[in-house]
Amino acid sequence: MRTTEIELVTYSIEDKKDQNENYYQVATTNFSEETEDGLPATTVDISERCTGRFIRIDTDDSLLFTTLEDQEELDVHEAGQLLRATSWKPLKSPADKDWIKIKQTEEEEWLDSLKVPKEWLASDTSSVNLLSNPSSPVKSKVNPSKSDQSEKSEGGRSGWFLLSNHRQGLARGVAMTLNRNVSSFTSYIDLEPPSDTKDPVMDTLPDLLPGEMVISQADRVCVYSTHAGGMTSGQTGALFVTTLKLSFKLHVEKDAPRSNKLLGDTDITLSSIQAVYEILGDTGEKRKKLPLGSNVSNKIDGIFVLCKNFRFLRFSFKFAGVDTGRNITNALLHHSRPKKNELLFAFEHSLNENLHNQYGTVWEDVRRESECPNMRVSRANDTWQVSISLPQQFVVPAHVTDEAVSLVSGLCLGTRPPVWVWGNKVGGAVFIQPTLNVSPSPSVDHMFEDFYRTKKRVTIDVDQSFPSHTQLEDSFISVLELHCMDGEKEAEEKDKSYFSSLESTGWLTSVGSALRLAGQVADQMTIGKTVVLREGEGRSSSILIASLAQLLVCEDFRTRAGFEGLIQSNWVSLGFQFSKSHTLSNLSSKMSNLNPTFLLFLDCVHQMSLQFPSKLEFLPQYLMDVWDTTLLPVFDTFIFDSEHDRAVARSSPEIPLQLHSAWDWVKQFTSPQIEKWDNPLYGVPLRPPRSSSMEPSDLSMIMERQVHPTFPESKKFLPVSGEIINLSVWHQLFHRSVPFLSTTNTWTEKLTDLRREAKASVTTMMNTTKRPGVNHKNNHNIPHPQETR
Repeated sequence: MRTTEIELVTYSIEDKKDQNENYYQVATTNFSEETEDGLPATTVDISERCTGRFIRIDTDDSLLFTTLEDQEELDVHEAGQLLRATSWKPLKSPADKDWIKIKQTEEEEWLDSLKVPKEWLASDTSSVNLLSNPSSPVKSKVNPSKSDQSEKSEGGRSGWFLLSNHRQGLARGVAMTLNRNVSSFTSYIDLEPPSDTKDPVMDTLPDLLPGEMVISQADRVCVYSTHAGGMTSGQTGALFVTTLKLSFKLHVEKDAPRSNKLLGDTDITLSSIQAVYEILGDTGEKRKKLPLGSNVSNKIDGIFVLCKNFRFLRFSFKFAGVDTGRNITNALLHHSRPKKNELLFAFEHSLNENLHNQYGTVWEDVRRESECPNMRVSRANDTWQVSISLPQQFVVPAHVTDEAVSLVSGLCLGTRPPVWVWGNKVGGAVFIQPTLNVSPSPSVDHMFEDFYRTKKRVTIDVDQSFPSHTQLEDSFISVLELHCMDGEKEAEEKDKSYFSSLESTGWLTSVGSALRLAGQVADQMTIGKTVVLREGEGRSSSILIASLAQLLVCEDFRTRAGFEGLIQSNWVSLGFQFSKSHTLSNLSSKMSNLNPTFLLFLDCVHQMSLQFPSKLEFLPQYLMDVWDTTLLPVFDTFIFDSEHDRAVARSSPEIPLQLHSAWDWVKQFTSPQIEKWDNPLYGVPLRPPRSSSMEPSDLSMIMERQVHPTFPESKKFLPVSGEIINLSVWHQLFHRSVPFLSTTNTWTEKLTDLRREAKASVTTMMNTTKRPGVNHKNNHNIPHPQETR
């Protein structure tokens, strides 16, 4: 839709007599604009070309200007074709007995709203041929379809037409020869251009994926950013709201490569929007938060869009159209929180590729790889008769029958029985158990004792030892607002009390609590104990603690493939509520806040990568891309609350979901980008720091004496620290959209490249050199048999 000024022009033709009783016709044309002397405001030469168009509806076959037939020098076709084809069709009067309408067009609804007299509406379609063939030369003249006597008796004719695009000059020039009466009436409406005509204003087009559609658009929009020194720079372009994203396209595109194949650098998905603020005042320092799902009616000069992944953008509509700011804002407020999951873009998107489910969790493989004894895969939930929030198959103790699984599930919230997550070959295991939905009793205790059948059971009440969901939600909002700063003045104000504000958010406290609990679970599991994590329905914080414990215990999960498998099995398969927690859709009338449990998990892994630089195969940038992908509703991995919901969507007869896994990274990134996730220090043993520069390391061999290391090789798991003093703020993520706070990564990237080259050289030499007696896995020397003689 585009806003176009149109003018309602009425005319009438009256039959009068002169002194000699001769009949003559007087044509009167009434324009909207009026001058002081009552004459038409502007007149132009009749030969000027007119690029505008008008829509004419009259009561019979006659045209507007009855005296044009006397002006032989006028060729309407050469003068710009006064009568041009339009997308409107002549209307029939409702008084016509043959007039039957099931659904009115947009133009008809608008005409009804004007309360136009019925006699002004056409009763026949005689002008269709004229409007449908604008290419043929046309001269306007009266076509007497009735006899002169009938015309005289009827007393004349009248009608009206619409003139648009501010090009009334030609019509006014012709009308000057007909009358001098001018009225004043101007109407502003939205006219949709013909489908085959490109809007000349929108020369910049968005990059759309298959199935993606534009909802609202605006041109001459400015995006602003503040750089070091307080300098604010702006760039102009076109802004689009689509069914997937908010996209800003520069009028002059840059040649820089895109960081993502699916999204541009100035694109943000609708699912990632946390809040929309209206910018108030000339300086733009004041903001007013607009409720999502609401509708604004006032003029919007600028908006500030804050995202869940710590990105933000500031737009100004001062150079755009009158209503463009309001239209864009209402589109964002309405489409950022769809009422149901089926309205997410994943249901419309198709990559036109072969679908596969190779990334699904096979719990039998997980059980076998762990080498945990006395466990089996239960199929009691094959048709989701036990719980729709659990997968169809899960692991339970080997002695527990499927009937017993059904009985125990009835005692827990969400009818979810305790499920096995991971274990080791010495008998250590981790279970997730929901809280009871019945009153405790000896019989209930006996059922759970019979379920586990072990004396080495340790139960950790996660609800009591870890922050609640409400606390985590408030903590995330505080961290988001603390680190998203739009200008240096705001940064200076926040910097005065940054550490106290950071402490009050409780974010690092939650990170430390999660790491400490995971360390306790890992410690107990390595000595052969069964650890039971009890929490709510067992779908949130308990999954977080169990996943961290697995990373500390098993090095396989510290590779990128193992880490993705860990997320797939623990978070996706066991029913973490991604859609509800990340507010991808809003099923209730009350807007909910984001539950940052999964983001907290990624930050904990980020802390592990800093404390143990050589123990993870990937760098923190990979974790950031994982978090961005959870808010990208193109893939099905992170848009459902359970495997049951995914299966229902896949088998829907109306809109069957096409499965596209988020772990297929080549759909988003290039091979060089994926290779930059690799940690060049992974697998390289690092020398522990010396106590002083003059003394050798405590782990060095002096006088043939080998000291056993105490950190971290003496532990069977990574002894991660959860103390605040050992934690770091994830500035790379939190300040990603603050240009004046972003540090230069030039030397860091150079150092990383040198490490990659060095590791590649070492790996090549190790692979091409045969050295018997060397264990390449742990890099420990094994004496050659000949050396022991």
